Amino acid sequence: MSLPRPDAEFQLKFLRELQRILEEGRFTASYKFALVLSLADLAVQRGSDTGDPLQLPVAAIAERFTELYWRQAAPWPGGERPEVLKQNTGRRAVVVQTVMEARKDYGDRIDRVRAHPGEWASVTRRVRETVRKMPLLKLQTVGDETREFLYPNRVEGRGRDATITLNPGIGYCFRSFHPLIRELAQGGWAQFVRRMNPELIGERTDLREFLFGASRANLQAVRGPLFELQEGSCFYCRKTLNGETAQVDHFVPWSRYPVDLGHNFVVSHAGCNRRKADHLSAEVHLERWVERNEELSYELASVCESAGVPHDHRTSRQITAWAYGQVEERAGLVWVKGQTLEPLGGGWRGLFKRRGVTSAPPKEVPS
Repeated sequence: MSLPRPDAEFQLKFLRELQRILEEGRFTASYKFALVLSLADLAVQRGSDTGDPLQLPVAAIAERFTELYWRQAAPWPGGERPEVLKQNTGRRAVVVQTVMEARKDYGDRIDRVRAHPGEWASVTRRVRETVRKMPLLKLQTVGDETREFLYPNRVEGRGRDATITLNPGIGYCFRSFHPLIRELAQGGWAQFVRRMNPELIGERTDLREFLFGASRANLQAVRGPLFELQEGSCFYCRKTLNGETAQVDHFVPWSRYPVDLGHNFVVSHAGCNRRKADHLSAEVHLERWVERNEELSYELASVCESAGVPHDHRTSRQITAWAYGQVEERAGLVWVKGQTLEPLGGGWRGLFKRRGVTSAPPKEVPS
C-alpha cells in the first residue's frame, strides 16, 4: 500500500532545504546543479505521485549527468579561439573532461556514442564513479553540517547495481515542483559558469540558451519522416500540411520538460504550433498521440534512429502522464484549437490505463 502524499508543511520544508543546498552548499564544481536536475528528472521518469521512497540507480544518474554536460562540453562560440567553459575552481572537472574526450569522436551527436554500447558504457562508467564519490555524498552538506533530508547519505551496492533511495515524500516533491526546481538549478548553474568565465563570456545574455537550450537540428531531422507518417496532415487540426512550411512541435512542450525524445515530436501548421504555445493539448489530441505511438511504434523508432534522435517510448509516456497529472492537480487548462482553452477532464487517465500504461497514478479522493 502506497504512502500518502506529503503535506503542505513538508513540501515547504523541501523547498527551503533545496534552496539552502543550491545557495549555500560548498562545491568547487557545477556538479550540485547537475545532480539536483538529474534527481528531479528521474523522479518524473521513474516515480509516482505518492509519498513512497524512490530508489534510483547511480548509473541512471550518471547517464543524465552525461546528457546535461554533453551540450556544455562544446566550445563557447565567440572570441578569437572558442574554448570549453570552465565549470570548476581548480583543474577541469572530471565529468566535463570525460565528455570532452568523447565529443572528439562523436561531436554534438550524443546518439552516435549511444549507438556504440561499449563506448557509451565506458563514458558513463567514468561519470558514474565521479558522481558516486563526490556530488552524491556532498550534496547535502551545508557549512559544517551534513543533513539527510533528501536521501540517506550513502550509496548501496557497487558498480551498475549501486543505488540511492530518496526519502519518503521527496520523489513526490521533485515531481510536483519540477518546473521551479529546473528554474532554480539552471539559474544557479548559469551564474556559477558566468563567475568561472568572466573574460570569455563577458556581458553576453545567451548563456542559458547555450547551456540548456533545445537542439534545433533534431527537429529538422525528423520533420520529413514525421510528415510522411502523418500522411501530410497537421497533427492537431488534421488539415493538409505544406511539407516546406510544416513545423515540428513538442507535444509536451519543451518549457514543461526539456528533453528531446522522438516520440514527443509531431508536425503541425505554424499557426497551430503558435497557438498551442506552452499549453498541453486537449484530451482529443492526447488520445491521437497515444494511439499513434502505440500503432506506429516500430516506424517511429526507425525514424528516430535514422535521424539521430534519442527515443524511449516508455519514458515519453511516463513524462506525458506526469505532465497531465500536474495540470489536473492545479485545475489547469488545455489547448483545444485556435484560441480555445478548456479545463482538463478526468478522461485522460483512461487513455493510459486502457493501453497498459501504469505511469498515471489514480487520483486521490479526499477522505
